[in-house]
Amino acid sequence: MFGALIFGFALDYPNVRRTTRAKAAWASLCALTFIIWGGGYAFQKKYTREDVVLEGYQLYDWTSSGYIGPMILYISYGIYDAVWQTCVYWFMGAITNNSRKLANFAGFYKGIQSAGAAIIWRLDGLQNSPPPYMNLFASCWILLAGSLIVALPVIILKIQDTVPVEEDLKFTDETIEDVIGYGVTYDSPEQKTA
Repeated sequence: MFGALIFGFALDYPNVRRTTRAKAAWASLCALTFIIWGGGYAFQKKYTREDVVLEGYQLYDWTSSGYIGPMILYISYGIYDAVWQTCVYWFMGAITNNSRKLANFAGFYKGIQSAGAAIIWRLDGLQNSPPPYMNLFASCWILLAGSLIVALPVIILKIQDTVPVEEDLKFTDETIEDVIGYGVTYDSPEQKTA
């Protein structure tokens, strides 16, 4: 919640150009990806899938000694997810003001996100030969870092300080009247016939 609140206000701060805010958000996401997931990697090295099935293996909970570090890491993952989601939706909104395009962008993003979650869930649930925890961890980290690399050209080339209506209408079947209305562009057709 706090990550979304802080980044939400920062991304909508009006005294800084939109293009600058987008680049700063990307750099912040990049830094957080390697800081938080780097901490996760340090923690992940402490145990394997084989360790947790051994008799006498002690699972972490709030009564375990040294639980503070993993708890802070877990909270950091939650903050990271909130920051990621806030930035991704802000990037989409900064690319276009067209609600139809935004719906397509958001639907595509959520579809890919849900497919990825389903794949990881299935891989973790394999009974005969589940992949090592480190492989699952690394695949998530690589996908996040790779997504940032793929997003950078889009952020640099497509996010502008303002989006002209004509730009929003490209590749759609909408007209300028559909988007901003008759009264703003010219008199309505009913008035022209009178």
